[in-house]
Amino acid sequence: MINILVNTILPIFSIIFVGYLLKLKKVIDPAFSRTANQIVFNVAIPAMLLNELAQASFRENFNLRAVICTLVALVVVMGVSFVFCLVLNVPRSRRGTFLHSSFHGNLGYMAYAIAYYTLGESHFARMAILSSFLMIGQNSLAVWALTTFSETHPRQGQIRNLIKLMLRNPIILTMIVGITWSALGFPIPKPFQKGLDILSGMAFPTALLLIGSSLSFGAFREMAMEIVGIGFLKLFGLPLTGYLLMMVAGVPDILTLPAMILLGSPPATVTYIMATELGGDPELAATSVSLFTLASAFSYTLILWMFS
Repeated sequence: MINILVNTILPIFSIIFVGYLLKLKKVIDPAFSRTANQIVFNVAIPAMLLNELAQASFRENFNLRAVICTLVALVVVMGVSFVFCLVLNVPRSRRGTFLHSSFHGNLGYMAYAIAYYTLGESHFARMAILSSFLMIGQNSLAVWALTTFSETHPRQGQIRNLIKLMLRNPIILTMIVGITWSALGFPIPKPFQKGLDILSGMAFPTALLLIGSSLSFGAFREMAMEIVGIGFLKLFGLPLTGYLLMMVAGVPDILTLPAMILLGSPPATVTYIMATELGGDPELAATSVSLFTLASAFSYTLILWMFS
């Protein structure tokens, strides 16, 4: 386990730490973060995903039972998180964000980086295909959770908000294109593939720097119980639920580690954005993202040690 922490996890999290230091030194300011985030989210990660998915065999890497198990795990944990809301007496204004943060993981930046640097390119496509369905499930449940408990956004707009969210998400759109291309079996033209390779190279280093530059811990004292509850559900409850479901369903072992990396990812940065846009609690979301991004260094070490 120590070997995994030192040789695999710490190099990845050291880039996050560099991003945090650059923020403190004001080398990375909010303006740069916004611009760099747009480049990574809209260009670099889509280029990397398209490159990996289009070259992979969809038939060899797709497993319906794994998809169903990960989606059911989301629903189960969201239900448990609602029970936590009642037990912890979470104010109604925070409940949508509490539910959302307990199941919506940082797939695009965190899980992909962990998988890419630990599984290698040969297994990354398998995880990317599985993540495409998980990402759609996360966003669907997120809109429901936030609008259900929002005092400013009516539930009547749930479907419209969901469609708008999907159409604005370049990662989801790229996955649809990449999986379709893979299923049809078309090759990528060499010049185009070379360009994708170049763009892909900037995706994860920049994403990890941006994660570090966004760390914030301001609301922990005010919402300690809610934040601890989110961490328990997201880093422990969700991967455990997914693993048990996959064991019962007989999902091949080769898909277990990719699924655990996805389900064990810390709360996504988008939980803060959606909390702001859909009437949630941005401070609860931001602090949960920051704290459990750091805590995931240890939870990912445990996952890699158990399932490698």
